[in-house]
Amino acid sequence: MDDQALTKLLQITDSQFPIGSFAHSSGLETYAQKGLDNLGLTSLLDAQIKVGWGRLDLAATALAWDTVNAATVESLCLELSAWKVIPGLRRSSLSLGRRLLELAIRLFPGIAEDLLQLEAPHQAIIFGALGKRLGIEQRALVLAFGHNTLLSSLSAATRCMPLSPEQAQEILITLQPQLSQAITRVLTDPKASFFSATPAIDLRAHQQAYLHTRLFQS
Repeated sequence: MDDQALTKLLQITDSQFPIGSFAHSSGLETYAQKGLDNLGLTSLLDAQIKVGWGRLDLAATALAWDTVNAATVESLCLELSAWKVIPGLRRSSLSLGRRLLELAIRLFPGIAEDLLQLEAPHQAIIFGALGKRLGIEQRALVLAFGHNTLLSSLSAATRCMPLSPEQAQEILITLQPQLSQAITRVLTDPKASFFSATPAIDLRAHQQAYLHTRLFQS
């Protein structure tokens, strides 16, 4: 991967890239209000990597990187919508995807205008398709998406539970080997990893919309 592609990857994964990904917690806030501690948070994120977004969303990113036209991307988007059964999580994914697409078209003219017709532009899929068009290597792209998803959860945790930024970094280091394994697993057979099996986490994500007080959109 050349310097231009690498700098583009760093740009679209930076926390200052304004698509709103750090405004979502995917149900973590519900767990926090029920007394989630640091050990529980680590276990929760480990489960997400193994059978949650570490399967479904990373596979979607990898598959989108391999797509050749907007019609194929559209089919992938509709399939991902079917897997995201929790309305809040599905809306978050679509909202972030639309914002990423709109910003990419503004910043990189001619790179993704054909994707504007997508009915369900999920974040992971737009990220994957955009990364391919920016010349970013597949493994680096999928790893970056997973790393940012993990960071987003840890950032949310520092705001809704007694977790310091230093402790969040310690958890990140603990989970990095699992994330690397997830990337290898997904890239070996993306279609086989295109699923999610986190019913308890999904339930908490659904409950978050009904909390009496909350900080996050999802």
